[in-house]
Amino acid sequence: MALISFSLFGSTFAFGKSKNQVSTWSCYYGQQDKTEELARFDLVVLAVGGQNPVPLRKAGVKCLVYLSLGEVHADSPYYAEAAKSGLLVRYNENWNSWVVDIRRPEWKKMLFEQILPDALKAGYDGLFFDTLDSPIDMQRRDPDTYKGTERSSVELIKEIRKHYPKLLLCQNRGFEIIQRSGPYVDYFLIEGLSSSIDIGTQVRSDVTEKDRDFLISKARAALKNNRKLVVLSLDYVPFDDVKNIDKAYDFSRKQGFVPYVSTPELNQVNTYAPAP
Repeated sequence: MALISFSLFGSTFAFGKSKNQVSTWSCYYGQQDKTEELARFDLVVLAVGGQNPVPLRKAGVKCLVYLSLGEVHADSPYYAEAAKSGLLVRYNENWNSWVVDIRRPEWKKMLFEQILPDALKAGYDGLFFDTLDSPIDMQRRDPDTYKGTERSSVELIKEIRKHYPKLLLCQNRGFEIIQRSGPYVDYFLIEGLSSSIDIGTQVRSDVTEKDRDFLISKARAALKNNRKLVVLSLDYVPFDDVKNIDKAYDFSRKQGFVPYVSTPELNQVNTYAPAP
C-alpha cells in the first residue's frame, strides 16, 4: 500500500492511502447534465434526482448524494408524513423548509425506510449530511425543550454508519458534534472558510479571522479523533472574481484542506482551480 504524507496544522502525518482520499471536489445541485465538467473532479456531491451519477462513477469519480438530516423542504414528498407525525418544529424561511425533531423515532423510521433508500437508488458511493445545524440550534435556543438533540444527532450518524458500513459519509458543519461524530464519517465540510455571499443581497464578504480560527480549531479537534478524516472547504465567490477565488483556494490548501469555490445556489460547476 502506497504511503502518503502531508503537513497539517504544523504536524506531518504519514499513513496508508485510504478510500476517501481526494485532491479535488465539487458540489452541484443543478438539473442539467454536467458529466464532462464533473468528471474532472475526484469527488462530487449531487442532488437527489439531479445529475446522473452512473457515468461519473464509471469515470472513477466518487459520488455522494445530498441528504437533509435536520430539515424537510416544504415541497418534499416526505413533508406531509413529517407534518402528520408532529416532527416539524420551526420554519426556515431562507429555504422554505422545516426543522425536524431529530430525536423522534418517527424521524428515524422515515429516514431508514424511505428517505435513505430513495436517495441511494440511483447508485452512489456515499451520503452527504446537511442541515444538522438546524436541530442542534433548537437545543441551543431552548435547552430544556430540546435536550438531547446533539446526542441524538451523533447516534443517528452512528446508526447510518452501522447500516451502511461501505458507504462514504460526509458531514457538513455541525461543529458542536464533530468531535463525537468524526470517527464515523470520511469527510467533514466547512462552508465559508474564507469567503461568503449574503443570500439576500448577493454581496460577497471575507470571513473574519476570528471565525476562521474557530473553523480551523474544529477541524483540528475532529482530526484528533480520526486521522483519516478529509476536511473539505466550500467558499462562495462570484465566478468572475478570480482574485478572491485564488485566495480561497490558497488559504484552504495551506490548512491541508481540499477546497472548492462556487455560488450559494450550487447550480453551476466551477472548473476553474488555481494550481497548488
